[in-house]
Amino acid sequence: MRATSDILSDGLIHKILSFLSFKEATKMSILSKTWLRAWSTHPNLEFEVDYLNDNMKKVDSIIERYRDEKIPIEKFELSNASFPQEIFPLFDKWLHIALQNGVKNIVFRVPCYTTYTLPVLTILAEKSLRELVLRGFDLKHVTLSSGGVANYNSLKKLSLSSICLDDNMLQTLLNRCSLIVDLVLEHCDGLENIELLNLQRIKSVTIKTFRKQRVKIDAPTLEHLYYLDAGEAYPTLDIINAPNLASLEYIGDQIPKAFVDANLQWNCHPKKVILFATNEMISRFVNRLTSMKRSKPLRNRLQQVTTYKFDWENQIWHLVEFRSGKLALTRDKFYFLLDW
Repeated sequence: MRATSDILSDGLIHKILSFLSFKEATKMSILSKTWLRAWSTHPNLEFEVDYLNDNMKKVDSIIERYRDEKIPIEKFELSNASFPQEIFPLFDKWLHIALQNGVKNIVFRVPCYTTYTLPVLTILAEKSLRELVLRGFDLKHVTLSSGGVANYNSLKKLSLSSICLDDNMLQTLLNRCSLIVDLVLEHCDGLENIELLNLQRIKSVTIKTFRKQRVKIDAPTLEHLYYLDAGEAYPTLDIINAPNLASLEYIGDQIPKAFVDANLQWNCHPKKVILFATNEMISRFVNRLTSMKRSKPLRNRLQQVTTYKFDWENQIWHLVEFRSGKLALTRDKFYFLLDW
């Protein structure tokens, strides 16, 4: 393996490394001098944290080479497992090198909630940054509202999973990153209200609520919405305005009254709706669609509905006949094509 790998071109080695993590490459025993040289110039740096404990010096030397030779970094990722506080200074050092070398994508996933203090302000201030994916951090004590902080208009995707933050922190962050195109909020603790009101270019939103969180959306450019309800006994989703919404996927046991009775007629007209919920909720939604087809149009009238049911055994969608109140099924997944 080593003899063969050392005669390959750097370009071919880079293509192979695109499919391998540093850990996988080491397991395959292909990290000869040629491979190490190719790895240490590859634009994507992805390391699993549990592996760092045994290879800290090797990883540090590779990242130092990026710094010394000013090698561009496209993506920098640290993820998985736990780690000792002793390596926190190295995280700071590596993030600093990645930012200096024009990193575009940062992915940092840690256990909830780590004591490591993420330098959020420093990361967001980097003009080359396009994507920021975080999991497991406590951001309640981070301050973004100081007058000297600029807007972060270069950021296009923001993903926060199992992050601890409050309403003010989230709103300030969204106001500073108002030009993002893709937003993901998954099971973030400390939030009571999630308001998406001033995102000028937002196209895709994924929200998985955590406990009692109310969601309000006013996003004229929004095209795709994925919403997972935490299972509360009251409506939590309010779509005020989303005229360009093309697809909605809703998972939960409650369809918000405001959404069913008003939003589908006034505020949004999705062409595709996917529901994964109880029989009662599906029946309520079907009945509402039927009444909308018969009612006089307010702005747009629903003309046609095509319904599909997901076959879990064969993993495919089956066309089913649309009949009000006849979908007598337990919790299941349906796909509605709506023609307005």
